[in-house]
Amino acid sequence: MFRGTGFGTYYYDVRQVEACDTSFVAQNLGPLECSSQNALSLNHVNSNYVVAMNHSQLKLDMSKYCGKRVIVTVNGEQSNLPLFIGDGCQRCAGGSASSDVWNAVAAPGLDFSYSVLEELSGGAACADGHIQIAWEIVDDTIYNFSDGVNFETAPAEASEERTTSSAALVMSTSLSAANFLHTPVNDDPVQNAVAVLARQGYGDATEASSSNALPTDGLLASLAEPR
Repeated sequence: MFRGTGFGTYYYDVRQVEACDTSFVAQNLGPLECSSQNALSLNHVNSNYVVAMNHSQLKLDMSKYCGKRVIVTVNGEQSNLPLFIGDGCQRCAGGSASSDVWNAVAAPGLDFSYSVLEELSGGAACADGHIQIAWEIVDDTIYNFSDGVNFETAPAEASEERTTSSAALVMSTSLSAANFLHTPVNDDPVQNAVAVLARQGYGDATEASSSNALPTDGLLASLAEPR
């Protein structure tokens, strides 16, 4: 969809709100350009993978870029972070795409969260504040700003719910089986013992001729002893 080269910087962080002697509280509360209809903030989206791109380019066709995956390359190494377009960057709209000289006022590139730039830069986000990058925006929707669905995390959440439900079902079934095995049939202790052993797979515990009935002999004798 689009490829470019330039510089990567940071402007927010919803996880590390205080970093590099900077507070991101105000930035995290601001509405994202891709959510102009429902005014979602960075805090609402709750992801450090939101990326701001050239504001002038984004506003020309927001439906084309918003929520799309961004693949970033630094020093020839391609990142696998699930980055997606969500905001506009004024600085990114200026400067020459062929220039390798940093300009804080006008330089093409992308704006990331502090945490993402820290990872992409190998820990130099605070020291340098920017890095040289190449990027590609691809036709793969990660975040839907119309309903707030993150397609990168939704499958994992659904899988976790299925796992939790399965575990609960197994536990419920186990408890039901245990209750069944030990539920008395009446007030007679001998008949109750016979019923429990039968449920546990000993067959007809009253038939002395059956080898499966042997475990009941001592138990029945014990229960029959006067107290």
